[in-house]
Amino acid sequence: MISSATLKLIRSLRHKKYRDQHRLYCAEGEKIVLELVRNHPGGDHRVEEVFATGEWLRVHGRLLETAGISYTEVTPLEISKASSLVNPQPVLALVNKPVKVPDLRELGSSTVLGFESIRDPGNLGSIIRTVDWFGIVHIVCSPDSADLFNPKVVQSTMGAIARVGVHYLELDRLLTEPEMKGKPVYGTFMKGESIYETRLEENPLVLFGNESRGLSGRYDPHIRTRITIPSFTKGRPGTESLNIAASVAVVCSEIRRHS
Repeated sequence: MISSATLKLIRSLRHKKYRDQHRLYCAEGEKIVLELVRNHPGGDHRVEEVFATGEWLRVHGRLLETAGISYTEVTPLEISKASSLVNPQPVLALVNKPVKVPDLRELGSSTVLGFESIRDPGNLGSIIRTVDWFGIVHIVCSPDSADLFNPKVVQSTMGAIARVGVHYLELDRLLTEPEMKGKPVYGTFMKGESIYETRLEENPLVLFGNESRGLSGRYDPHIRTRITIPSFTKGRPGTESLNIAASVAVVCSEIRRHS
């Protein structure tokens, strides 16, 4: 069973203050937990303990034992008391928050997506899942963006959180680092050169703006090309804009098409 102290700890991790204090976050659901277990112990996201129903453990308990991960059998009612989900899953895990120092040389020599003030946790989680699909392993978020370990972000990544490096840095400062010199920088805007007519250079840095305000002008001096995803409504009334995660998918597809 889950002790009252552990239950209190799990619930506290819904808040960034306590995630930072305990250096832990909570992952819920079979797919996410299994992804993290399979990356343990070599991965950055080290699983501390798993809480699961007996039925789930009968199927996956051996995997946990092989990975050297401690686990506790709990009832569905106990899971529901600990869970932050509307529909609780049969398993949740306490996971160490990794301390990752970005390697600027690696950022300078690989494809990177940069995000200014991404506030919606679901959007950030979907973005991480999307870039993972396209094999992109680095994104950079401005420090005022949603927290990577917010439960909604973790849930939306569907396990991709274990494979994508998410770095919180001031983007304008990053762009002036010597390691970024010569790196092709593209900015996404409502008006710009069609991405379908733009030859994206190798290992670019593509900047995306806030969900409602878009990309601010502070990055203009660094942007080589302003790009856009054109609408194909052909003059008839249509959707005003794309969700940012959908935009990321289109951009990533074009990056891969040119690589």
